[in-house]
Amino acid sequence: MGVDESRDIRELVREYYGETLQGSDDLKTDACCCTAHTPPKYVIDVMNEIDDEIMAHFYGCGSPIPPALEGATVLDLGCGTGRDVYICSKLVGPSGRVIGVDMTEQQLAFARRHEAAQMARFGFTRSNVEFHCGFIEDLGALGIEDESVDVVVSNCVINLSPFKDQVFKEIARVLKPGGELYFSDIFSDRRVPPKFYDDPVLRGECLSGALYIEDFRRILAEHGMPVFYDVETEPLHVGDFQIETKLGCIGFASHTVRAIKCADLEDREENYGQTATYLGTMPENGRYFDLTEDLRLIKGRPVAVSGNMAAMLRASRYAPHFEVRGDRTHHVGAFDQGAAQEALELARGKRRIGLAELEQAYRDLGIEPFDQRVHDKELLRSAPELATMQVNVGYRCNLACSHCFLESGPQRAECMERETMEAVLAAFARGGFRTLDITGGSPEMNPHLEWFVREASALADEVIVRSNLTILDAPEYRHFMQVYAECGVHLVTSLPYFNEQGCDLQRGRNVFDRVVGVLRELNELGYGVDPALKIDVAYNVSGPFLPPDQRELEEFYAWELEREQHVRFDNLYAFNNYALGRFANQLKREGKFDYYLDLLSENYNGAVVARMMCRSQVNVDYDGRLYDCEVNHVLGLPLDGPRNVRDLVDAPLGPRTIATSPLCYSCAAGCGSSCGGSLMDKYGE
Repeated sequence: MGVDESRDIRELVREYYGETLQGSDDLKTDACCCTAHTPPKYVIDVMNEIDDEIMAHFYGCGSPIPPALEGATVLDLGCGTGRDVYICSKLVGPSGRVIGVDMTEQQLAFARRHEAAQMARFGFTRSNVEFHCGFIEDLGALGIEDESVDVVVSNCVINLSPFKDQVFKEIARVLKPGGELYFSDIFSDRRVPPKFYDDPVLRGECLSGALYIEDFRRILAEHGMPVFYDVETEPLHVGDFQIETKLGCIGFASHTVRAIKCADLEDREENYGQTATYLGTMPENGRYFDLTEDLRLIKGRPVAVSGNMAAMLRASRYAPHFEVRGDRTHHVGAFDQGAAQEALELARGKRRIGLAELEQAYRDLGIEPFDQRVHDKELLRSAPELATMQVNVGYRCNLACSHCFLESGPQRAECMERETMEAVLAAFARGGFRTLDITGGSPEMNPHLEWFVREASALADEVIVRSNLTILDAPEYRHFMQVYAECGVHLVTSLPYFNEQGCDLQRGRNVFDRVVGVLRELNELGYGVDPALKIDVAYNVSGPFLPPDQRELEEFYAWELEREQHVRFDNLYAFNNYALGRFANQLKREGKFDYYLDLLSENYNGAVVARMMCRSQVNVDYDGRLYDCEVNHVLGLPLDGPRNVRDLVDAPLGPRTIATSPLCYSCAAGCGSSCGGSLMDKYGE
């Protein structure tokens, strides 16, 4: 479009709004007054103070007046008769400033005529508004300086300009860093044909100048604002038969848009695990703040936000009203609000992935239930004689490892009492078990553990303690190294990688060095050296994949740890992980939950089912309740038979049907997985 032609269009608009229209009732369509959304209360309250004559001459398609304006400098592009200027005037207060720009002198004369009366109504001793006649694409000619404006607003006007690229260039120029563009306008779902541009009615009714939404995105990006958010959208029904017929199938909608001038923005929404918590400190928004149309931040409640959202909140005038956590050091993929919020709630313990959700996920993925996948149904029953009793003595732990499906940690308080331990020992002896496998958080944090270990070592052929080892470098727990050696305890510790970087990423800062330090001391006591004192390490996958071959991994670990750290161990166990707890949260956060479930199913290995640990063991939770395995007690799947270890003191546990779930695929995938690592040396053998 040529300059002269564009100037002709501006004259059409000037004539339409300056002479043709005498009030909003004269509009032929609903485009310029289409909003059905109720303005926020803080805007309505000010509207009640605006002169009725001003309200009657209002043209607009939204309510583009954001909160937290006190003391701000606001620029209203296409201010018309001044309704939004005066609303902003009251909201910015005496210390703020509002600039209204319009190219129609008749509209501005109307606005100026009410200035003194509006200031008096607001109780201001001097005016904080100014009106300029000019073009919104040439703000420099009006003396509006670079980076001088906190907020730019506009109400269904930018579509009228034939120089939209220049309009947004000017907006970017005058906005301060962290400044906000917050405007309502008419957008189209496709480019409007040029033949409609000079139609005075279509132009004046905000239709022929409507921006195709994707072109708007591109223009905004070109001027340093690659991201915008819809705060309100509303489909537009033209409401005039002749105009609708002329336009054909073009769809129109009113959008209220928010964009923040911020240097640290990406061209798409990325997920870095960041959160924002609204503090409830905006006077206009005591309970919540709507960042976007779909994202309401409720006071005091952390909400997952993208990297762009976090950057915008930190850079803008909204920063004092939010606590934004996290940075961009850990990228977890594209940002999906629903999935990210779900992962956040999982991480905060507000909800957990349970059996019903897992079963639904498998149905949605078309995965066959595990018990139907197993052809020999006898394999779904326990062995006649059980070898192992596994005991969770509590969930308190000095660490909070990312792979922990039990979600053990320092804040957990569950702890097995001594009376329950006595019942465990009695049931162990009565049932003919050979191995007592002690686990759960940091077992050493149970105050009765030393007594329990010494008593168990007199009964069992083998006592296993699953320790994270880091706790043994604390003075109050160091004596356990000697206790374990005296009792011949078989130790198992998690070591998800053979160097600091890989290990600490999963288990926490300095964990690797602490584990290695304790390993050296245990080596000096004979662990990893004396065949009677075994210490094994466990490899846990850190993502949605199956572990490498256990034997090859063991050889590599042994070589690396002896060469670099001068420590030794006996065996390495490679575990598949379960889509529960913190690991499930990680999968959800990274959008890999369904992928991982599919992976396990696709790698089902029927040959390992006979060796799965649930067939030869029983699990005892901290309160004495019985389960087939640790996973089942997390899922709440009780044992088929006696429900408490106290019931086994007088009668041993007989053969039972094993309760299955979708998570059984974790044990039966690839080389299989148990508390003793892989169930086969190599896949399929």
